[in-house]
Amino acid sequence: MPTTANAKPFNLLRWFGWLSPLLIAGMALANAWLISSFLNAQLFQREASITRDFVHNILLADGSLEYLAHPDDPTLKDRFRNTADHLNTMRDALRTNVFGSTGTIIWSSDKSLVGQRFTDNDELEEAMRGQLVVHAGQISEEHREKPEHVGLDPSIHFFVESYIPVKRPGSGEVIGVIELYKAPLALTEAIQAGRRQVLLSALGSALALYLGLYGLIRRADSTIKRQHSRLVEAETLAVVGELTSSVAHNLRNPLASIRSSAELSLESPGEDCSEQARDIIREVDRISDRVSELLTFSAAHDPQPGPVRLDRLLEACCADHAPAFERRGQRLTFANEVTNPVIDGDPALLRQAFHSLLSNAGEAMGDGGRCTVTLRPAAGTRCRIDIADTGSGIAAEAGQQMFRPFFTTKHKGLGLGLPLAKRIVERFGGEIRISGVPGEGTLVSLLFPAR
Repeated sequence: MPTTANAKPFNLLRWFGWLSPLLIAGMALANAWLISSFLNAQLFQREASITRDFVHNILLADGSLEYLAHPDDPTLKDRFRNTADHLNTMRDALRTNVFGSTGTIIWSSDKSLVGQRFTDNDELEEAMRGQLVVHAGQISEEHREKPEHVGLDPSIHFFVESYIPVKRPGSGEVIGVIELYKAPLALTEAIQAGRRQVLLSALGSALALYLGLYGLIRRADSTIKRQHSRLVEAETLAVVGELTSSVAHNLRNPLASIRSSAELSLESPGEDCSEQARDIIREVDRISDRVSELLTFSAAHDPQPGPVRLDRLLEACCADHAPAFERRGQRLTFANEVTNPVIDGDPALLRQAFHSLLSNAGEAMGDGGRCTVTLRPAAGTRCRIDIADTGSGIAAEAGQQMFRPFFTTKHKGLGLGLPLAKRIVERFGGEIRISGVPGEGTLVSLLFPAR
Protein backbone atom coordinates (compact mmCIF):
# COMPACT_ATOMS: atom_id res chain seq x y z
CA MET A 1 0.00 0.00 0.00
CA PRO A 2 1.45 3.40 -0.96
CA THR A 3 1.88 5.92 1.79
CA THR A 4 0.27 9.33 1.69
CA ALA A 5 3.59 10.95 0.88
CA ASN A 6 4.22 8.67 -2.09
CA ALA A 7 0.65 8.66 -3.45
CA LYS A 8 0.17 10.44 -6.75
CA PRO A 9 -2.00 13.58 -6.60
CA PHE A 10 -5.51 13.26 -8.00
CA ASN A 11 -5.61 14.76 -11.50
CA LEU A 12 -9.17 16.04 -11.86
CA LEU A 13 -8.80 17.20 -15.45
CA ARG A 14 -7.27 13.93 -16.68
CA TRP A 15 -9.92 11.77 -15.02
CA PHE A 16 -12.71 13.95 -16.36
CA GLY A 17 -11.08 14.00 -19.82
CA TRP A 18 -11.30 10.22 -20.34
CA LEU A 19 -14.17 9.18 -18.05
CA SER A 20 -16.77 11.82 -18.89
CA PRO A 21 -16.82 11.13 -22.68
CA LEU A 22 -17.65 7.48 -21.96
CA LEU A 23 -20.45 8.37 -19.54
CA ILE A 24 -21.87 11.20 -21.64
CA ALA A 25 -21.69 9.21 -24.88
CA GLY A 26 -23.28 6.19 -23.19
CA MET A 27 -26.15 8.27 -21.82
CA ALA A 28 -26.61 10.05 -25.16
CA LEU A 29 -26.78 6.76 -27.09
CA ALA A 30 -29.15 5.24 -24.52
CA ASN A 31 -31.45 8.26 -24.74
CA ALA A 32 -31.26 8.18 -28.54
CA TRP A 33 -32.25 4.50 -28.53
CA LEU A 34 -35.16 5.12 -26.15
CA ILE A 35 -36.43 8.09 -28.16
CA SER A 36 -36.05 6.20 -31.45
CA SER A 37 -37.90 3.20 -30.05
CA PHE A 38 -40.71 5.42 -28.78
CA LEU A 39 -41.00 7.26 -32.10
CA ASN A 40 -40.95 3.99 -34.04
CA ALA A 41 -43.71 2.55 -31.88
CA GLN A 42 -45.77 5.71 -32.39
CA LEU A 43 -45.23 5.58 -36.16
CA PHE A 44 -46.20 1.91 -36.32
CA GLN A 45 -49.30 2.58 -34.22
CA ARG A 46 -50.22 5.53 -36.38
CA GLU A 47 -49.80 3.43 -39.53
CA ALA A 48 -52.10 0.76 -38.11
CA SER A 49 -54.72 3.31 -37.03
CA ILE A 50 -54.84 4.85 -40.49
CA THR A 51 -55.16 1.40 -42.04
CA ARG A 52 -57.97 0.50 -39.62
CA ASP A 53 -59.94 3.61 -40.51
CA PHE A 54 -59.43 2.92 -44.21
CA VAL A 55 -60.64 -0.69 -43.92
CA HIS A 56 -63.70 0.29 -41.88
CA ASN A 57 -64.66 2.93 -44.42
CA ILE A 58 -64.39 0.39 -47.27
CA LEU A 59 -66.52 -2.19 -45.47
CA LEU A 60 -69.18 0.39 -44.66
CA ALA A 61 -69.16 1.89 -48.14
CA ASP A 62 -69.48 -1.53 -49.86
CA GLY A 63 -72.06 -2.77 -47.36
CA SER A 64 -70.01 -5.93 -46.86
CA LEU A 65 -69.25 -5.55 -43.17
CA GLU A 66 -71.78 -8.26 -42.18
CA TYR A 67 -70.02 -10.71 -44.48
CA LEU A 68 -67.52 -11.38 -41.68
CA ALA A 69 -70.38 -12.61 -39.46
CA HIS A 70 -72.23 -14.44 -42.29
CA PRO A 71 -69.61 -15.68 -44.75
CA ASP A 72 -72.10 -18.13 -46.31
CA ASP A 73 -74.53 -15.41 -47.45
CA PRO A 74 -74.12 -15.19 -51.29
CA THR A 75 -75.30 -11.58 -51.47
CA LEU A 76 -72.79 -10.42 -48.88
CA LYS A 77 -70.13 -12.51 -50.54
CA ASP A 78 -70.68 -10.69 -53.85
CA ARG A 79 -70.44 -7.33 -52.09
CA PHE A 80 -67.23 -8.38 -50.38
CA ARG A 81 -65.53 -9.00 -53.73
CA ASN A 82 -65.31 -5.24 -54.24
CA THR A 83 -63.79 -4.92 -50.76
CA ALA A 84 -61.32 -7.70 -51.60
CA ASP A 85 -60.24 -5.80 -54.73
CA HIS A 86 -59.49 -2.73 -52.56
CA LEU A 87 -57.56 -4.83 -50.04
CA ASN A 88 -55.51 -6.45 -52.81
CA THR A 89 -54.54 -3.07 -54.22
CA MET A 90 -53.54 -1.49 -50.89
CA ARG A 91 -50.12 0.09 -51.06
CA ASP A 92 -47.23 -1.91 -49.53
CA ALA A 93 -49.53 -4.81 -48.55
CA LEU A 94 -47.78 -8.20 -48.75
CA ARG A 95 -50.53 -10.40 -47.37
CA THR A 96 -54.14 -9.92 -46.27
CA ASN A 97 -56.20 -12.37 -44.19
CA VAL A 98 -59.84 -11.93 -43.23
CA PHE A 99 -61.00 -13.84 -40.15
CA GLY A 100 -64.67 -14.49 -39.44
CA SER A 101 -66.32 -14.30 -36.08
CA THR A 102 -65.27 -17.92 -35.36
CA GLY A 103 -61.58 -17.22 -36.06
CA THR A 104 -61.58 -19.06 -39.40
CA ILE A 105 -59.95 -17.42 -42.42
CA ILE A 106 -62.82 -16.66 -44.83
CA TRP A 107 -60.73 -14.78 -47.37
CA SER A 108 -56.98 -14.38 -47.99
CA SER A 109 -54.62 -13.08 -50.63
CA ASP A 110 -53.01 -16.51 -50.22
CA LYS A 111 -55.76 -18.87 -51.35
CA SER A 112 -54.14 -21.82 -49.58
CA LEU A 113 -54.99 -20.26 -46.20
CA VAL A 114 -58.77 -19.96 -46.78
CA GLY A 115 -60.73 -22.19 -44.42
CA GLN A 116 -57.91 -22.65 -41.94
CA ARG A 117 -58.18 -21.81 -38.26
CA PHE A 118 -55.23 -20.99 -36.00
CA THR A 119 -55.90 -21.66 -32.33
CA ASP A 120 -52.50 -20.51 -31.00
CA ASN A 121 -52.57 -16.97 -32.39
CA ASP A 122 -52.43 -14.64 -29.37
CA GLU A 123 -52.64 -11.50 -31.52
CA LEU A 124 -55.84 -12.77 -33.15
CA GLU A 125 -57.42 -13.55 -29.79
CA GLU A 126 -56.60 -10.07 -28.49
CA ALA A 127 -58.06 -8.48 -31.65
CA MET A 128 -61.23 -10.57 -31.20
CA ARG A 129 -61.61 -8.82 -27.83
CA GLY A 130 -61.71 -5.45 -29.66
CA GLN A 131 -58.05 -4.32 -29.41
CA LEU A 132 -56.04 -3.02 -32.35
CA VAL A 133 -52.92 -5.20 -32.28
CA VAL A 134 -49.75 -3.99 -33.98
CA HIS A 135 -46.71 -6.18 -34.35
CA ALA A 136 -43.77 -4.48 -36.06
CA GLY A 137 -40.10 -5.13 -36.43
CA GLN A 138 -37.06 -5.04 -38.62
CA ILE A 139 -36.73 -7.37 -41.62
CA SER A 140 -33.50 -9.32 -41.13
CA GLU A 141 -31.77 -11.47 -43.70
CA GLU A 142 -33.51 -14.54 -42.30
CA HIS A 143 -36.91 -12.86 -42.63
CA ARG A 144 -36.29 -12.09 -46.30
CA GLU A 145 -36.49 -15.80 -47.06
CA LYS A 146 -40.17 -15.89 -46.02
CA PRO A 147 -42.66 -16.14 -48.92
CA GLU A 148 -44.11 -12.70 -48.08
CA HIS A 149 -40.72 -11.07 -48.55
CA VAL A 150 -39.66 -12.70 -51.81
CA GLY A 151 -38.92 -9.98 -54.36
CA LEU A 152 -39.21 -7.26 -51.71
CA ASP A 153 -37.28 -4.04 -52.36
CA PRO A 154 -33.94 -4.27 -50.44
CA SER A 155 -34.40 -0.68 -49.26
CA ILE A 156 -37.40 -1.76 -47.13
CA HIS A 157 -36.20 -2.74 -43.66
CA PHE A 158 -39.38 -2.78 -41.54
CA PHE A 159 -42.69 -4.67 -41.53
CA VAL A 160 -45.98 -3.91 -39.83
CA GLU A 161 -48.47 -6.67 -39.04
CA SER A 162 -51.82 -5.26 -37.93
CA TYR A 163 -54.81 -7.16 -36.55
CA ILE A 164 -57.79 -4.88 -37.10
CA PRO A 165 -60.99 -5.76 -35.21
CA VAL A 166 -64.16 -5.14 -37.23
CA LYS A 167 -67.05 -4.05 -35.01
CA ARG A 168 -70.76 -3.92 -35.80
CA PRO A 169 -71.94 -0.29 -35.77
CA GLY A 170 -74.01 0.63 -32.75
CA SER A 171 -73.40 -2.44 -30.59
CA GLY A 172 -69.59 -2.49 -30.85
CA GLU A 173 -69.64 -6.27 -31.20
CA VAL A 174 -66.52 -7.71 -32.87
CA ILE A 175 -67.69 -9.76 -35.87
CA GLY A 176 -64.31 -10.38 -37.46
CA VAL A 177 -60.64 -9.44 -37.79
CA ILE A 178 -58.62 -8.33 -40.79
CA GLU A 179 -54.91 -9.08 -40.69
CA LEU A 180 -52.70 -6.89 -42.88
CA TYR A 181 -49.03 -7.65 -43.34
CA LYS A 182 -47.29 -4.62 -44.85
CA ALA A 183 -43.75 -3.51 -45.66
CA PRO A 184 -44.20 0.26 -46.00
CA LEU A 185 -41.39 1.98 -47.91
CA ALA A 186 -42.42 5.51 -46.86
CA LEU A 187 -42.53 4.45 -43.22
CA THR A 188 -39.10 2.86 -43.53
CA GLU A 189 -37.65 6.07 -44.93
CA ALA A 190 -39.31 8.12 -42.20
CA ILE A 191 -37.97 5.82 -39.47
CA GLN A 192 -34.44 5.91 -40.87
CA ALA A 193 -34.53 9.69 -41.22
CA GLY A 194 -35.86 10.00 -37.67
CA ARG A 195 -33.15 7.72 -36.32
CA ARG A 196 -30.46 9.77 -38.03
CA GLN A 197 -31.90 13.02 -36.68
CA VAL A 198 -32.19 11.64 -33.16
CA LEU A 199 -28.66 10.19 -33.26
CA LEU A 200 -27.11 13.39 -34.63
CA SER A 201 -29.02 15.48 -32.10
CA ALA A 202 -27.94 13.21 -29.24
CA LEU A 203 -24.30 13.24 -30.31
CA GLY A 204 -24.35 17.01 -30.86
CA SER A 205 -25.89 17.58 -27.44
CA ALA A 206 -23.38 15.20 -25.87
CA LEU A 207 -20.49 17.06 -27.52
CA ALA A 208 -21.83 20.46 -26.41
CA LEU A 209 -22.35 19.13 -22.88
CA TYR A 210 -18.84 17.66 -22.78
CA LEU A 211 -17.20 20.85 -24.05
CA GLY A 212 -19.18 22.98 -21.59
CA LEU A 213 -18.38 20.73 -18.65
CA TYR A 214 -14.76 20.41 -19.73
CA GLY A 215 -14.41 24.18 -19.72
CA LEU A 216 -15.94 24.40 -16.24
CA ILE A 217 -13.83 21.52 -14.90
CA ARG A 218 -10.69 22.97 -16.43
CA ARG A 219 -11.39 26.31 -14.80
CA ALA A 220 -12.25 24.59 -11.50
CA ASP A 221 -9.07 22.52 -11.68
CA SER A 222 -7.03 25.65 -12.31
CA THR A 223 -8.76 27.42 -9.41
CA ILE A 224 -8.20 24.47 -7.07
CA LYS A 225 -4.51 24.31 -7.96
CA ARG A 226 -4.16 28.06 -7.50
CA GLN A 227 -5.92 27.97 -4.15
CA HIS A 228 -3.82 24.98 -3.10
CA SER A 229 -0.69 26.93 -3.99
CA ARG A 230 -1.95 29.89 -1.99
CA LEU A 231 -2.79 27.64 0.94
CA VAL A 232 0.71 26.18 0.90
CA GLU A 233 2.12 29.68 0.69
CA ALA A 234 -0.08 30.82 3.57
CA GLU A 235 1.11 27.92 5.70
CA THR A 236 4.68 28.75 4.76
CA LEU A 237 4.10 32.38 5.69
CA ALA A 238 2.74 31.33 9.05
CA VAL A 239 5.96 29.45 9.73
CA VAL A 240 8.00 32.35 8.37
CA GLY A 241 6.15 34.75 10.67
CA GLU A 242 7.02 32.73 13.74
CA LEU A 243 10.59 32.30 12.54
CA THR A 244 10.91 35.99 11.72
CA SER A 245 9.81 37.20 15.11
CA SER A 246 12.35 34.92 16.74
CA VAL A 247 15.18 35.84 14.35
CA ALA A 248 14.48 39.56 14.46
CA HIS A 249 14.52 39.79 18.26
CA ASN A 250 17.40 37.40 18.84
CA LEU A 251 19.77 38.54 16.07
CA ARG A 252 19.30 42.21 15.44
CA ASN A 253 20.51 43.44 18.79
CA PRO A 254 23.67 41.24 18.80
CA LEU A 255 24.33 42.20 15.18
CA ALA A 256 24.09 45.88 16.04
CA SER A 257 26.61 45.40 18.87
CA ILE A 258 29.01 43.46 16.61
CA ARG A 259 28.78 46.11 13.90
CA SER A 260 29.42 48.93 16.41
CA SER A 261 32.47 47.11 17.74
CA ALA A 262 33.80 46.63 14.20
CA GLU A 263 33.30 50.33 13.44
CA LEU A 264 35.15 51.30 16.64
CA SER A 265 38.06 49.03 15.72
CA LEU A 266 38.43 50.90 12.47
CA GLU A 267 38.83 54.16 14.36
CA SER A 268 41.07 52.82 17.14
CA PRO A 269 44.88 53.22 16.86
CA GLY A 270 47.18 50.27 17.16
CA GLU A 271 47.05 47.00 15.27
CA ASP A 272 45.58 47.29 11.80
CA CYS A 273 42.41 45.14 11.74
CA SER A 274 40.65 47.19 9.09
CA GLU A 275 40.27 44.30 6.64
CA GLN A 276 38.75 42.00 9.24
CA ALA A 277 36.49 44.78 10.50
CA ARG A 278 35.22 45.47 7.00
CA ASP A 279 34.50 41.77 6.56
CA ILE A 280 32.55 41.79 9.82
CA ILE A 281 30.54 44.84 8.74
CA ARG A 282 29.82 43.34 5.30
CA GLU A 283 28.61 40.03 6.75
CA VAL A 284 26.54 41.78 9.40
CA ASP A 285 24.90 43.90 6.68
CA ARG A 286 24.20 40.75 4.65
CA ILE A 287 22.54 39.05 7.63
CA SER A 288 20.59 42.21 8.36
CA ASP A 289 19.33 42.27 4.76
CA ARG A 290 18.15 38.67 5.09
CA VAL A 291 16.30 39.53 8.28
CA SER A 292 14.68 42.50 6.50
CA GLU A 293 13.60 40.20 3.67
CA LEU A 294 12.01 37.84 6.17
CA LEU A 295 10.17 40.70 7.86
CA THR A 296 8.95 42.15 4.57
CA PHE A 297 7.89 38.78 3.16
CA SER A 298 5.95 37.69 6.23
CA ALA A 299 4.38 41.03 7.11
CA ALA A 300 0.67 41.40 6.28
CA HIS A 301 0.92 44.90 4.77
CA ASP A 302 -2.18 46.68 3.58
CA PRO A 303 -0.65 49.56 1.62
CA GLN A 304 -2.65 52.41 0.17
CA PRO A 305 -1.61 52.65 -3.50
CA GLY A 306 -0.73 56.04 -4.83
CA PRO A 307 0.80 57.46 -8.02
CA VAL A 308 4.38 56.32 -8.57
CA ARG A 309 6.73 57.56 -11.32
CA LEU A 310 8.41 54.35 -12.50
CA ASP A 311 11.23 56.11 -14.35
CA ARG A 312 12.33 58.07 -11.27
CA LEU A 313 12.02 55.04 -8.98
CA LEU A 314 14.03 52.80 -11.32
CA GLU A 315 16.65 55.46 -11.85
CA ALA A 316 17.08 55.84 -8.08
CA CYS A 317 17.33 52.05 -7.59
CA CYS A 318 19.95 51.77 -10.34
CA ALA A 319 21.90 54.59 -8.74
CA ASP A 320 21.84 52.77 -5.38
CA HIS A 321 23.21 49.57 -6.94
CA ALA A 322 25.72 51.22 -9.27
CA PRO A 323 28.64 51.21 -6.72
CA ALA A 324 28.19 47.48 -5.99
CA PHE A 325 28.17 46.71 -9.71
CA GLU A 326 31.30 48.83 -10.25
CA ARG A 327 33.17 47.01 -7.45
CA ARG A 328 32.55 43.73 -9.29
CA GLY A 329 33.58 45.23 -12.62
CA GLN A 330 30.02 45.08 -13.96
CA ARG A 331 27.96 47.58 -15.95
CA LEU A 332 24.45 48.67 -15.00
CA THR A 333 22.50 50.84 -17.46
CA PHE A 334 18.96 52.24 -17.42
CA ALA A 335 16.92 53.27 -20.48
CA ASN A 336 13.47 54.87 -20.48
CA GLU A 337 11.21 54.72 -23.54
CA VAL A 338 7.99 55.89 -21.89
CA THR A 339 6.81 59.45 -21.37
CA ASN A 340 5.48 60.11 -17.87
CA PRO A 341 5.13 56.46 -16.77
CA VAL A 342 2.83 56.58 -13.72
CA ILE A 343 1.33 53.54 -11.98
CA ASP A 344 -0.58 52.92 -8.76
CA GLY A 345 1.66 51.43 -6.08
CA ASP A 346 3.65 51.84 -2.90
CA PRO A 347 7.14 53.30 -3.50
CA ALA A 348 8.73 51.51 -0.53
CA LEU A 349 7.46 48.07 -1.54
CA LEU A 350 8.26 48.57 -5.23
CA ARG A 351 11.76 49.74 -4.29
CA GLN A 352 12.19 46.56 -2.25
CA ALA A 353 11.14 44.43 -5.27
CA PHE A 354 13.50 46.25 -7.66
CA HIS A 355 16.37 45.99 -5.16
CA SER A 356 15.84 42.21 -4.91
CA LEU A 357 15.84 41.79 -8.70
CA LEU A 358 18.94 43.97 -9.20
CA SER A 359 20.77 42.17 -6.40
CA ASN A 360 19.99 38.82 -8.05
CA ALA A 361 21.25 40.11 -11.39
CA GLY A 362 24.51 41.38 -9.88
CA GLU A 363 25.17 38.16 -7.95
CA ALA A 364 24.42 36.00 -11.02
CA MET A 365 27.03 37.76 -13.19
CA GLY A 366 30.78 37.42 -13.06
CA ASP A 367 33.36 40.12 -13.60
CA GLY A 368 32.64 42.20 -16.69
CA GLY A 369 28.95 41.30 -16.77
CA ARG A 370 26.33 43.67 -18.08
CA CYS A 371 22.82 44.36 -16.75
CA THR A 372 20.33 46.48 -18.69
CA VAL A 373 17.13 47.89 -17.20
CA THR A 374 14.65 49.09 -19.83
CA LEU A 375 11.30 50.79 -19.24
CA ARG A 376 9.12 50.54 -22.36
CA PRO A 377 5.43 50.66 -23.31
CA ALA A 378 3.47 47.39 -23.55
CA ALA A 379 0.18 46.31 -25.10
CA GLY A 380 -2.80 48.39 -24.06
CA THR A 381 -2.02 50.96 -21.39
CA ARG A 382 0.61 48.94 -19.57
CA CYS A 383 4.26 49.62 -18.82
CA ARG A 384 6.93 46.96 -19.10
CA ILE A 385 10.22 46.74 -17.24
CA ASP A 386 12.89 44.39 -18.61
CA ILE A 387 15.88 43.51 -16.42
CA ALA A 388 18.34 41.57 -18.57
CA ASP A 389 21.69 40.28 -17.32
CA THR A 390 24.51 38.27 -18.86
CA GLY A 391 24.82 35.91 -15.90
CA SER A 392 24.61 32.16 -15.56
CA GLY A 393 20.97 31.92 -16.72
CA ILE A 394 18.31 29.55 -15.39
CA ALA A 395 18.19 25.80 -15.75
CA ALA A 396 14.94 24.39 -17.17
CA GLU A 397 14.21 22.33 -14.05
CA ALA A 398 14.72 25.38 -11.81
CA GLY A 399 12.56 27.73 -13.88
CA GLN A 400 9.30 26.22 -12.58
CA GLN A 401 10.28 26.75 -8.92
CA MET A 402 11.89 30.18 -8.99
CA PHE A 403 8.92 31.82 -7.24
CA ARG A 404 8.58 29.18 -4.54
CA PRO A 405 9.58 30.54 -1.09
CA PHE A 406 13.00 29.34 0.18
CA PHE A 407 13.98 27.86 -3.19
CA THR A 408 17.38 29.19 -4.24
CA THR A 409 20.28 28.24 -6.49
CA LYS A 410 22.75 30.44 -4.59
CA HIS A 411 24.98 29.06 -1.86
CA LYS A 412 24.23 31.90 0.55
CA GLY A 413 20.74 32.83 -0.62
CA LEU A 414 17.60 32.67 1.47
CA GLY A 415 15.25 32.08 -1.48
CA LEU A 416 12.90 34.98 -0.77
CA GLY A 417 14.00 37.60 -3.32
CA LEU A 418 11.88 36.48 -6.28
CA PRO A 419 8.86 35.38 -4.20
CA LEU A 420 8.95 38.75 -2.45
CA ALA A 421 9.15 40.62 -5.77
CA LYS A 422 6.28 38.53 -7.16
CA ARG A 423 4.04 39.26 -4.19
CA ILE A 424 4.72 42.99 -4.41
CA VAL A 425 4.22 43.19 -8.19
CA GLU A 426 0.95 41.22 -8.11
CA ARG A 427 -0.30 43.29 -5.17
CA PHE A 428 -0.49 46.29 -7.50
CA GLY A 429 -2.11 44.48 -10.42
CA GLY A 430 1.10 43.60 -12.24
CA GLU A 431 2.67 40.36 -13.33
CA ILE A 432 6.21 39.06 -13.45
CA ARG A 433 7.80 36.72 -15.99
CA ILE A 434 11.22 35.18 -15.95
CA SER A 435 13.13 33.39 -18.69
CA GLY A 436 16.71 32.49 -19.36
CA VAL A 437 19.19 30.22 -21.05
CA PRO A 438 21.90 28.49 -18.98
CA GLY A 439 25.22 30.21 -19.57
CA GLU A 440 23.72 33.11 -21.55
CA GLY A 441 21.75 35.19 -19.06
CA THR A 442 18.34 35.88 -17.59
CA LEU A 443 15.47 38.19 -18.52
CA VAL A 444 12.97 39.32 -15.89
CA SER A 445 9.95 41.19 -17.25
CA LEU A 446 7.47 43.11 -15.11
CA LEU A 447 4.15 44.42 -16.46
CA PHE A 448 2.17 47.13 -14.66
CA PRO A 449 -1.13 48.79 -15.58
CA ALA A 450 -0.44 52.47 -16.18
CA ARG A 451 -2.72 55.23 -14.98
